[in-house]
Amino acid sequence: MTTLIAATLSLLFTASYFAHAPIAASAAEPINLVKNPSLELGNGQPTCFKPSGWGTPGKWSFAEGRNGGRSYSVTVTGYTQGDRKLLQTESVDCAPKVIPGQTYEMGIWYKSTASVSLTVFRHTAQGWSYWGDIEREAPAVGWTLAAAATPVIPEGTDQIAFGLSLSGNGTLTTDDYSLVQNVIDQPAPNTGQLIINGNLASGTQIPTCFSLGGWGNRQLTSSLSTDVPANSTVGTRSYDLTIASYVSGDAKLIQSEQAGCAPAVVPGAQYDLKVDYKTSAVPGTNLTVFAHTATGWQYWTDLKTLPASAAWTTAQARTPVIPEGVDRISFGLSLSSNGSLKTTNYSMVKYDPAPPVAGGPELVGSWDVLTTQLPIRAIHSTLLHDGRLLLIAGSGNDGAAFTAGSFKAVIWTPSTNAFKDVPVPYDMFCAGHVTLPDGKVLLAGGTSAFPANTDGPTAFKGAKQSYYFDPADDQFHQIGDMTGAHWYPSLTKLGNGDVWSAGGIDDQAKGTVLTEMFDTSAMDWLPQNQVPQTWSYWGTYPHMFLLDDGKMFYTGGHTFGNGLPGTGARVYDWTSAQMWDVPGLRQKDMRDQAGSVFIGPAQDQKLMIVGGGNTDGNAPAINLVDIIDFKQAAPAYVPGPDLPGPGKTYVNLVNLPDRTVLAANGAQLNRAGNVQTASLYNPVSNSWKEIGADPVGRNYHSTSILLPDGKVAILGSNPLDNSFELRISVYSPPYLFKGTRPTLTAVPGSASYGQTIELGVTGNVSSASLMSPMSATHQTDTNARLVDLPIAGTGGSRTAQIPDNPNLLPPGPYMLSVLDTDGVPSISKWVWIS
Repeated sequence: MTTLIAATLSLLFTASYFAHAPIAASAAEPINLVKNPSLELGNGQPTCFKPSGWGTPGKWSFAEGRNGGRSYSVTVTGYTQGDRKLLQTESVDCAPKVIPGQTYEMGIWYKSTASVSLTVFRHTAQGWSYWGDIEREAPAVGWTLAAAATPVIPEGTDQIAFGLSLSGNGTLTTDDYSLVQNVIDQPAPNTGQLIINGNLASGTQIPTCFSLGGWGNRQLTSSLSTDVPANSTVGTRSYDLTIASYVSGDAKLIQSEQAGCAPAVVPGAQYDLKVDYKTSAVPGTNLTVFAHTATGWQYWTDLKTLPASAAWTTAQARTPVIPEGVDRISFGLSLSSNGSLKTTNYSMVKYDPAPPVAGGPELVGSWDVLTTQLPIRAIHSTLLHDGRLLLIAGSGNDGAAFTAGSFKAVIWTPSTNAFKDVPVPYDMFCAGHVTLPDGKVLLAGGTSAFPANTDGPTAFKGAKQSYYFDPADDQFHQIGDMTGAHWYPSLTKLGNGDVWSAGGIDDQAKGTVLTEMFDTSAMDWLPQNQVPQTWSYWGTYPHMFLLDDGKMFYTGGHTFGNGLPGTGARVYDWTSAQMWDVPGLRQKDMRDQAGSVFIGPAQDQKLMIVGGGNTDGNAPAINLVDIIDFKQAAPAYVPGPDLPGPGKTYVNLVNLPDRTVLAANGAQLNRAGNVQTASLYNPVSNSWKEIGADPVGRNYHSTSILLPDGKVAILGSNPLDNSFELRISVYSPPYLFKGTRPTLTAVPGSASYGQTIELGVTGNVSSASLMSPMSATHQTDTNARLVDLPIAGTGGSRTAQIPDNPNLLPPGPYMLSVLDTDGVPSISKWVWIS
């Protein structure tokens, strides 16, 4: 009956369809439709079964059964063509009867020295015909279950027969055949839950309304398990996938394509997906989504990559907007390496953004887009101690401007929206910068050459030049060169006022391992032999923060590509060039252009890393948040609350004077797929609150700067077409809509470490703080911090205590503000700390 043509069609059918599309649902009711399933009846061959196949013959015999009794075995030698398989006898009495429109779960226990295929035949009024090969099963030394679901039974089909096909030399032994009809329960009404049987409680060998999908060259075993998260409902089961001998492909449990199983979706909407999992696989698994259109099922996207986890944890993500023409989706976790993966508690609900609340600004703030636009590509933004902003483009990522020597910078005065041109002596594009103790702005490194036509897109070459900008004359002033060239260096100010710098690309377009040190008293860079060297590459714009003990912490955030080897995060003693890995950072290779920031007062020594992606791989960005507390005896990252909404890279984080953190803007992919969401993080409740989004989408080369009046200016965006966003957005946080603000009526112009200062205030003041002026580029400001000032007194006269630890408060200008009992800050006043 089976022919060479049928075998060829089998291969095409398996490769093109079942490798990538969801397979039909499994059975819910354990009524086995196979007669003589354990092969115990019959002489010569099992009753209601017959050896089948074509081409090279096989030798058939009974063998020991899986649970005692007997099984049936075939051995093929001298193979040239064809296959051998044990099928149900194609008769009215033996072959299982089926119902059109339904699906059935097939199961066969087997041992085999060679790969085999699960093959299905069907009967109509015209007779029996080959239907397809459903699964390819790996060799198995011990008893292994081959399980899969049929496609939907076509009209006119009344019986099927199935078995495992051996197509090569080897021995195949089978036992305990089963075929059960799927029974699909509808979800409970009005719950919003779109997944049927999400806790996998229903189904015999594969959960009802789910299918086992995948492809490739790997040895796969799978089974249901009672190992579930502690908070699961009664009856919950998990599904265990284990891959060995991995060469290619993946395996995944996803919602079935059967009608009523894969959830229906609405174009233009978004959906929140969740699934509990634990896995030993490294690098882990992907949250994979398939989409259905009029042309059928196809792979849509991987929403995020998940880290290995020995304990149950939750994977969650929000889909992109459902495209036109898509009516259903199916999702699951894809295991694509050696290891095991357990999943359960699948959930999908439609995301319905909360409607604006009446009087909403006092809850979510408000956004304004200024009518005045930027005159340059503002890639580097620094708040000066007089309230103006220094905005630097250099060549602005424009090769023609670089060739022409056209380098630009401006001073922006937010109160008047006026811009003043500043002469730029070299290409400061992708330099490092920081505010010095005297209020000048140090610029170091930059671009010495754009990529040639034969180079890759990131083959820029770094520069050695260094200048400072003086707000007193609005000019750049040349100082000595750095020891080496740096394109994308980080500059972090130390407690003594000197500046540490490392990272970036050198003048040969290679990653530089040089550590540099700027001596502020001499206004020059120290020679290399006076700077402790790690001879390690920190990446580009490494997120390096000064801790209260004088050591530094690399959060794992950076720009471009993968993270550092090891755990991806490190404590670093710059005085001795020693480094220690810090554990706990999830998906370290997805922290490209993440956001990093101190949370709460710097005295708490807590830092947070948010989101990120991978420019080189261009995988969809993540929304993971990890938090570390350096007050702990053994500091390690722990998971924080996920950033609401889709994952995103190019995340701008800003400390606000009410001690919350603004996270705004970003994109899902490399300079593409803007994610227009914004949220406020509250460190006290360790939670996010979604707020309205910036009306302007922003990704690469965007910056956010806190202004002295408590508003936030958001600038720039440089998408993949290399255009540049010139509109300016201003965010007014909720505290600006909560009534009368407290004020500072008297503030000293300067203060020293450990000093008690006198403040004049109005309002019911409860706290005070100092905030460093931001100097940001590429989602990086390693010097941003809010430092708590303990206050005493009542009424209009207060005293505040300056910390005596300069590592908490490196010398320089700071914005001092007071906060009232309603969380409303004053307009800041400038104080010089030294």
